Order: sequence, then structure tokens, then C-alpha cells
Amino acid sequence: MNRDQLIASILKASSPKPIRLEVDSIGPVFVRVMTAYDAEMSRKVIDANKKEDGCEMGRYLATIICDEKGEALFDVADHDAVLRLSKLPTRVNTAILQAANQANSADPKP
Repeated sequence: MNRDQLIASILKASSPKPIRLEVDSIGPVFVRVMTAYDAEMSRKVIDANKKEDGCEMGRYLATIICDEKGEALFDVADHDAVLRLSKLPTRVNTAILQAANQANSADPKP
């Protein structure tokens, strides 16, 4: 592999594809594989929209749930959306969070 190919390979890795999972009663859900940049930007947007309204989980889910291209489906600043996400059943939250944790671990398993 020459230098240019190596650079291209490394840069391609900076845009990881989201992970698809099947969630009972919902169907396919995609979660973002977070880069260091994504994690920092998510933290900033969550902090900027922090309120004492019980929607912390919804805001977090809004930063990780995406479409098959990795684009966010929900706006962290949209109170109605984060409220609805906060009200998802625990089994749904757990499935999404486990997939996100697995996708973002140092040793993800297929």
C-alpha cells in the first residue's frame, strides 16, 4: 500500500457506517458509531439543551439513533421528540444502548 492509499484508508475510517439492529415492535433501528469528534459534539449539544425536564435519556438517544447513512433522525433541541424518546419502553432503550455500546467499544463484535 502506498502513502496515498494509506491516507485514503485512514480517512475512510473516519466515517464509520452505523450499526443496524432489530428492535421488537419497532423494526430496524440504526445507531451511530461515534468518533471522538461525534462524541464531543454530542456532549456539547446535550449540554446546551440541558433542562430539568426528565428528558436526559431522550436527548442521549437523539444523538445516537440515525438513519442508514448515519444522519440523525431526531433533533436534541426538539422537546417533543426528546420527550417521546424518553418515554420509550425500557426494553427498547436497553436494546438501543447495548447496540451503541457494542458499536463504540474498543473491541466491537459483529
